[in-house]
Amino acid sequence: MDWNPSGSDNIFDELRVAARVNEEEFEDAIATSDWIKMITSNPARILALDGQVGRLAQGLKADITVLASKNSDPHESLLNNHLQDVQMVWVGGALLYGNNAILQKVRAGECEELIVKGSKKRICVRNTKENVTKSGQTLGDIQNILQTNYSGLAPLTP
Repeated sequence: MDWNPSGSDNIFDELRVAARVNEEEFEDAIATSDWIKMITSNPARILALDGQVGRLAQGLKADITVLASKNSDPHESLLNNHLQDVQMVWVGGALLYGNNAILQKVRAGECEELIVKGSKKRICVRNTKENVTKSGQTLGDIQNILQTNYSGLAPLTP
């Protein structure tokens, strides 16, 4: 079973827990300016993937997450974000997730609606351009398969 000691359900909650522990237990040993690097360039470097991901640079994979601004300082803003604040997610240069209005304009009719903490989002799961097993499945298909094979599974909603 996957879990983490803090009980956080997502990276934003986990970052807030880490920031609180950093302040209360470690006298701010981690600088505020390090939080973004802790989820981007540092993991890429540690996993020896920094030649592919972890920063925005020519020749690297275009994996980009755009968040709502919650503070004029981007590091503080990150610590104030929640799941519903994710505006767009690009993977390998393809927009795959984001606010309903954005995806409807950029990829009209290609993505499925999803409600995340009361916020209308869209996710693009089905990939008709790749000839890969199961790439034609939709989010609904995947949810049905999971619920059929794992009847005790909790509802699949964020």
